[in-house]
Amino acid sequence: MAQSSVTEMPAKKSSETKGTPGPETRMNSTMYKTRIALTDEQKAKTVAVMQERLAGALDTYSQAKFAHWNVKGDNFYQLHLCFDRVAKHIFKHVDQIAERITQLGGVANGTVRQAAHTSTVPEFNTMLVAGMDYVNCLADSVGSYCASLREASAKIDEIGDEPSSDFFKQLDVEAEEELYFLESHLQAGDIQ
Repeated sequence: MAQSSVTEMPAKKSSETKGTPGPETRMNSTMYKTRIALTDEQKAKTVAVMQERLAGALDTYSQAKFAHWNVKGDNFYQLHLCFDRVAKHIFKHVDQIAERITQLGGVANGTVRQAAHTSTVPEFNTMLVAGMDYVNCLADSVGSYCASLREASAKIDEIGDEPSSDFFKQLDVEAEEELYFLESHLQAGDIQ
């Protein structure tokens, strides 16, 4: 199968950040021909949405691992295990999203630098110490990731790729279970 033209585009750098150290980050927008029953335009648009979610999954995973490694205080061990569970479940999404991108003919932009440039998940507060502060901060990040999965499903549905839309719905159900485990730590006495 022939490949479409290779276009290597520099990642967009926010004017509010200093950027990533090292060489300039590049995104690969190559689209290969596939026999999937979508137009090339539908595949390219779906892949673009998926690239952002791949970055968000990598970012959320790394934030959960940061919390796992650095949490202190009461309930250390239980939170240490909880954060590792969140990381393991979100990490499964990374591979699934990347493989769906490549199934549609795209190139999965999944390096750490690419994720840092593309993720819309809020920055993790790395100055925290107390366990419940970590729970709250990670719950914000996982909540943002879950919202982005719902948004991706809706956008991809509008593009006309129902299987990929359903794929993101399933990822959201899985991620919301991890959010539930985090929020349950925060909800004692917090009845609506």
